[in-house]
Amino acid sequence: MFNFNSGPGGGGNPNRGFYNPFGGGSGYGETRGWVNPTLAGAISLPERVMGLTCLLVACAIGGVWLGAVGGLNTYWGGTELLWFIAMFVLVMATQALAGRPGIGMITFVAFGVVTGIVIAPLLQAIAANNQQYIVYEALAATAATTGAVTLYARTTSRDFSRLGGWLSAGLIGVVVAMVIGIFVHSTGFQILISAAACVIFSLFLLYDIQRVTAMANFQGSAIRMALRIYLDIFNLFLNLLSILMLTQGGGGNRR
Repeated sequence: MFNFNSGPGGGGNPNRGFYNPFGGGSGYGETRGWVNPTLAGAISLPERVMGLTCLLVACAIGGVWLGAVGGLNTYWGGTELLWFIAMFVLVMATQALAGRPGIGMITFVAFGVVTGIVIAPLLQAIAANNQQYIVYEALAATAATTGAVTLYARTTSRDFSRLGGWLSAGLIGVVVAMVIGIFVHSTGFQILISAAACVIFSLFLLYDIQRVTAMANFQGSAIRMALRIYLDIFNLFLNLLSILMLTQGGGGNRR
């Protein structure tokens, strides 16, 4: 995962603690917590991040449609690698350009669309096997987990700021296990890897959501944090989907 903690401070701004969309300078001041600022027309950083994350989800849904129905990346098209490379380039570009409102937002939206295009062949293959219920179950589980983690992160008094290093180490371990899994053809091992990834990304989600409530609202902060939270949710969904596919999902196909 990526850390974005850099940026100038709020200085002696009399409106420190509020987001001022019309303010000058390189920083936006500082917004803390989930309570709306009292300054008329102000939007807190958590609210902006939540809105931008929802925008990415909507873009991904549109990307799935473009990939499967629009034919940009079908199960039989063989263009998966190209779109995956495009997704990687866009996520890096969005991080680098987040502080530039115009082009940063363009790459941000494009990234959301491309993530949908990337997973379109997988969802199309599942639908071809009449197993759409697996996708619905994965979506429901992802939504439930995201809601529960968000509620806990907003209400708990516990500090999870020290989790970052441990989670990064855990993610590296999951990636190494995935590489080993390429050579070890074991369904049980694959399920174990996906389950571990679900735990890691759920904790990343908790860590990132709590971090939003305490970080300064610099220009580009909302885009960067929305990108992180979206990637947490996106990877959580993919690993839940993997588990359900490996276990034949719900419905009448359970073993």
